[in-house]
Amino acid sequence: MASSTGIACGDTKIVSPKGIHKATIVWLHDIGEKGRDSAIFVRQLNLPTVKWICPTAPRRPVTSLGGTQTTAWSDVTGVSENMEDDMVSLNSIAAFVVNLLQDEPNNVMIGLGGIGLGASVALYLATCYITGWQQTIRLRAIVGINGWLPAWRNLRQNMSFNYGTPSLAPSVPILLTHGTCLSDAIVPLSVGNRCRDTLHRAGFPVTFTPYEGNHHATVPQVINVVRMWLTTNFQL
Repeated sequence: MASSTGIACGDTKIVSPKGIHKATIVWLHDIGEKGRDSAIFVRQLNLPTVKWICPTAPRRPVTSLGGTQTTAWSDVTGVSENMEDDMVSLNSIAAFVVNLLQDEPNNVMIGLGGIGLGASVALYLATCYITGWQQTIRLRAIVGINGWLPAWRNLRQNMSFNYGTPSLAPSVPILLTHGTCLSDAIVPLSVGNRCRDTLHRAGFPVTFTPYEGNHHATVPQVINVVRMWLTTNFQL
């Protein structure tokens, strides 16, 4: 189904709050997954005052998968510090995510999160927010599990020239979790470390929590860390 931004995304799953609606978080899945997978994950967090919006990415060929068609927020050529980012798709998806949040109540806190490529989109949108683009929403928190930071060199350059409004960065805390398995060829730990360091230098309050294992994010340690961090930062 085409969205108002012209992107042919799949179904969006909504996990409604069971108590007082305090926060709304858009949760973005990894390559090859759907919004229903995100809904399964966020329900495990057991945060009854949070509304979760779980969209499904468009289907597209993914270069790192040999051109296989699957759900993906952007093309990925391979995750490394020198990877080429699909900026056209990233910018389109950033606008799509912001549009999902336009009708949320003013008294509700707004956050973004995701796993893998979904985490990368959330982190990219955080950098768009502090450099003056996509400020129609007020971001309060970002969660990234096993992700990376697209266009990280551009962010460093923008910060060095005082472009936009970098003073917003301290108001957007970020939680990063990453598997420590050195043999993880999907998103190497070195890429997670680069992401952490770049965001920290840009002024974001970054909490980096490594965990034993690889790219899989459903281990109890990750679920517990995300639950506790969101509870603290959103005062849930």
